[in-house]
Amino acid sequence: MLRRRSLRRVLAAQWIGFTLALAALFVVLTVLLLYVLEDSFIDRRLRDTAARIERLDELPALPDRYSVHPEARLPAELRVRLRDASIGAIREFRRGDGRYVHVLWTRTADGTAYALVYDATDDLTVNAGIARAWPYLLPLFALLALAAYALARRFTGRVARKASHLLEQLRSAPDPAALRHYADAEAIREFSELARLSADAWDARLAALERERTTLAFLAHELRTPLQSARTSLALLEDDRGNVAAFARLQRALARLTRASNSLLWLASGAAPAAGETTAMAELLGELVAEFQPLAAAREQRFALHVAEGSLWPLRRDAAETLFANLLLNAVQHGSAGVVRIEIEADAVQIHNPCAEPGEGGGFGLGLQIVQRLAERCGLRLRIDSDVGGRTVRVERDAGALSQVAPGDAAKRAAIQRG
Repeated sequence: MLRRRSLRRVLAAQWIGFTLALAALFVVLTVLLLYVLEDSFIDRRLRDTAARIERLDELPALPDRYSVHPEARLPAELRVRLRDASIGAIREFRRGDGRYVHVLWTRTADGTAYALVYDATDDLTVNAGIARAWPYLLPLFALLALAAYALARRFTGRVARKASHLLEQLRSAPDPAALRHYADAEAIREFSELARLSADAWDARLAALERERTTLAFLAHELRTPLQSARTSLALLEDDRGNVAAFARLQRALARLTRASNSLLWLASGAAPAAGETTAMAELLGELVAEFQPLAAAREQRFALHVAEGSLWPLRRDAAETLFANLLLNAVQHGSAGVVRIEIEADAVQIHNPCAEPGEGGGFGLGLQIVQRLAERCGLRLRIDSDVGGRTVRVERDAGALSQVAPGDAAKRAAIQRG
């Protein structure tokens, strides 16, 4: 099982590790620098001594621990070390007897090559210093770790408290707005972003739940009536297979069930409208008028369809059917006897139904939410105006995306006009 630790302990441990690593790096670099300085001092003395030697047969008095070896009489050990050395090169190594030497391979003024050897064993002060300082380094590192821990607790305490406060906010916030208010007031950017992302995730979850709830409500609203009509029509057909009216009602019910289920499932899915998909509005509304004509006749109503402009709208067919079917059904069910006028323009569809008294013809309820959501998803604008003479519903689309009139639209307009 994964062992979990508090944020404060994690930050403190990382701070201590960083401090000790930095201290160790500093010590290593200091030792390397001391070695470089020590070697540079020895090499400088070696070159200064070589500058005093002009001839091997007339050697000046050399300092202690210096020796000269002509090329012809080089010891085997030095010959191996200086085999590939160029004139002026210095070699450092430990000899077989344990002595540490610096060797300069050079020439005299008359061109005789020789090796100037300096026994630097007694001058290695850095090694001796490390040996003496080592016992003090361990307690020093321990004190450094303790000080780093104390500072880490102080420095990370505020961050840990902020993190704990953020967790408390995530647990106790009543709504996403409270989290966003906390995010706006939070000074630490990462904590602010985390709170904001949590609020966004919360909103997305609430929106998904709301879509699920409204989709179920929409399905219940849209499917209840056609299902009841289909059951009634089927019962009549069982008694009389030749009942034309019952068969027509059954067809209308099945058509409404099909388009309602398809469009509402698309609405709930969040899928984007298919690119290039178009709907002929004159043809669509002509079919819906034919479908609702029997219901309108039963309520002493009739449709007057006028196509001012033939057009193709960039709409999903089943979504457009559901949208305008709801509008026409509401106009029939909640309007008074008379003419339901439908005008199709290039960029708008207008439906006007009569109302006996001002305020009648409301009747949208949940159906209006379906229409509004479908209109929004399809990129349409919905306007509803009521007056003494009735109610007008206008569905508009962006005038900058008008479709062109197809060559056959004029004939279709003439065929479907009613009045």
